[in-house]
Amino acid sequence: MRMSKRRTWFGTALMRYRSHLPAFLMLCLLGLFFSLQTEQFFSFQNFINIMTQTAAMSILAVGLTFVLVGGHFDISGGSVLALTGVCCGKLLLGGVPVPIALLSGIGLGALVGLFNGFCVAKLRLSSFILTLTTSIMVKGIAAAVSGGRTLSGLPESFNFLGAGKWGGLPIPVILTIALFVVFHFVLSGTIYGHRVYAVGEHAAHAKKAGVPVERIVITNFVLAGCLYGVAAIVLTGRLGAAVSTNGLNMEMMALSALAIGGVSMAGGRGNMIGAFLGCLIIGVLSNGLNLLNLSPYYADFIRGVVIFGTLALESFRVMWKKRG
Repeated sequence: MRMSKRRTWFGTALMRYRSHLPAFLMLCLLGLFFSLQTEQFFSFQNFINIMTQTAAMSILAVGLTFVLVGGHFDISGGSVLALTGVCCGKLLLGGVPVPIALLSGIGLGALVGLFNGFCVAKLRLSSFILTLTTSIMVKGIAAAVSGGRTLSGLPESFNFLGAGKWGGLPIPVILTIALFVVFHFVLSGTIYGHRVYAVGEHAAHAKKAGVPVERIVITNFVLAGCLYGVAAIVLTGRLGAAVSTNGLNMEMMALSALAIGGVSMAGGRGNMIGAFLGCLIIGVLSNGLNLLNLSPYYADFIRGVVIFGTLALESFRVMWKKRG
């Protein structure tokens, strides 16, 4: 009887998370390969290093997941991260208390998200073109605010959020895991989360069913903006300085991670478990290539090959499912 229950539980879990099998398989293959190539890779400390190095990208990916599942694009994340980091640095060097600077950075990210969401939901602008434009504008503002200089000498209490430890674990790692867990339940277990899926799958049908489509779209962008602000705080604190080039193009790495993790670029599909696996794959790949001292000229090509391989595995899985 117990064995039967165990088999039933295993079968249910396998069916529920089968979409993550390609990403999980790729993660295992990468882990095995790098473990055989270098003794430094397979250790708890190196795993913590991977999580720390990818913390900002992972937090950005959490926010981006809501936008993508909701049926839209946002490629302004890296630029927003740079702007919020620079603005936090300016405020802190100007004597503003750390809590106010933190809230201001997150609020600035939310403001940019509100602008994006309003233009997409109310003005019916293409999210891809809009956020591309926003990215260019925000990047310019970040450079103007910093004056092209590196803003260093930030307070230790601020840097603690990116470089400090609690209970022996780096704060960025704790924060990243906590955000993935919290927003996993938000996306999969709340009315808001169910509405995000409904809007992403078919906005017109969702609207007929009484879902406030415009409000959901705007909320997705605002939430993403807030998390971009959090990512900026973590990255700036880890580096101990703010510069207008921090985080630029990080949204592309996050998009790659989400694609690997099964988050649909067309909306209506994906979750935080897949997003986490995708971010972990990107982190493991970057870390492993660094340990192998591979030339950076080849690193991007290899990342592209791995991303393609994971997507190909997912495609084969879908084709096999259709045949079955």
